[in-house]
Amino acid sequence: MTIQDLTDEEVMCEIACGNEKAFHELLIRYEKRVFALAWRLCFDQTTAEDLTQETFLKIWRNAGSWRPEAKLETWIYRVLYNLFIDNRRRVKGQSEELSEDIHSEEASPEQALIKKRTAQEIAQALNSLPERQKEALILCYYQDMKAKDAAEVLSVSQSALEALLFRARQTLKDILSRGKGKNNEH
Repeated sequence: MTIQDLTDEEVMCEIACGNEKAFHELLIRYEKRVFALAWRLCFDQTTAEDLTQETFLKIWRNAGSWRPEAKLETWIYRVLYNLFIDNRRRVKGQSEELSEDIHSEEASPEQALIKKRTAQEIAQALNSLPERQKEALILCYYQDMKAKDAAEVLSVSQSALEALLFRARQTLKDILSRGKGKNNEH
C-alpha cells in the first residue's frame, strides 16, 4: 500500500507521527482547495498564498489534535478561516475589495464589456455585505460547501448560517436591483 492509497484519517495519523511523505500527500489533496478559499476570502494573491502556507504549517504542527469525528476538509477550512480572521484583525482598516478582473473566453468586445460590468457590480455588491454574510456566501456558493460544513467553519448553527445566507441574498438582490434602476435613468 502506498501513501496515496491511505485515507485522510490514515494520512493525518502518519502526519501526527512526523511522516513528511504523508504531509506531502495532504498537500496534493488539499492545497488547491485551501488556496481557492483563501483567495476568495481576501482576494489578494500574496495574502492567499501566505494564509495557505500558514494553514498547512499549523496542520503539520497540530496534526495530533485533529479527531476523526470531524470531517478533515472542514477542519482544514476552519484552520484557514481562523488564520484569515486573525490576519484581518491585524490589518484592520485595509481595503478588502474584491477583484474585478474577469477572463472572457472568446467573447465579443460587447459581451466582454457587459460581462465585466456585471462582474464589477456583483463584486461591489458582495463587498458591501457585512463580513459574516459575505463569508457565508463564499463558503456555500464559491466553495460549494454543504451548509452543515460551512456552519462549522464559521462556528455558527446551521440555522444561523441559513439566516446569514437569506439576508445576504436579499441584500444582494436589493443592491443589484437599485443598480439597474440607476442604469436605466441614464
